[in-house]
Amino acid sequence: MARIILIHGAWGNALNWVSITPALKAAGHTVEALDLPGHGKNGAPSGAIGQGDYADYVEARLLTGPPAMLVGHSMGGMVVAQVAGRQPAHVTKAVFITALLPRDGESLLGLIRQHDAPGVQASVRPGPVPGTTVLDPSAAAALFPDAPAKLAAAAMNAMSPQSNKAQMDPVSIAPGFARVPRAYIHCSQDQVVVPALQHQMVAATPCESTVTMDCGHVPQLTRPQELAEILLGIAAA
Repeated sequence: MARIILIHGAWGNALNWVSITPALKAAGHTVEALDLPGHGKNGAPSGAIGQGDYADYVEARLLTGPPAMLVGHSMGGMVVAQVAGRQPAHVTKAVFITALLPRDGESLLGLIRQHDAPGVQASVRPGPVPGTTVLDPSAAAALFPDAPAKLAAAAMNAMSPQSNKAQMDPVSIAPGFARVPRAYIHCSQDQVVVPALQHQMVAATPCESTVTMDCGHVPQLTRPQELAEILLGIAAA
């Protein structure tokens, strides 16, 4: 059975995965949903937190156990790519769920701004400490276009402040990333990491397997059973 580490996206936390972890565990896998530094229960929000801090934290957690399948959603894909490049022998697969799949030196904002998309920019507000932001409820329209209003509101209430630095930092992708098997899960209704950007990134960094889900940006919320089955298939391959 596999060890699976789940890494959330911007403004997210470990709660993003609560709807799919039971199915993964029921299949016999060990599942760890992480709070990145400054998110959820992992310390106070801080504008000083950057991509390097995220990667250092996930790398340290990875090395506490056997090799794992790293799964990143949205911004979490940037963390997966960095850690997999550093520790290719400890990463069985790198999985990207409508995620940013960067090349060395690219940043979150640099990638997102390559395409004109609705996104969440109009919903960004100052966070609780300098250098951080939060999203107001209007972001739900872009994040969860396929979610019932009550579910979308609950998901918005569970979100965390986000460091600006982590969105602007260029990532450092070590050569070892090329040796790690990769899978990409496209989401055809995504208004944040839009399909054109998804395909552009996969063309630049090919993945051994790709799957397309007909949903918005957060399938772990709106299509949890379907996503869990896809992840189980990738883990078993």
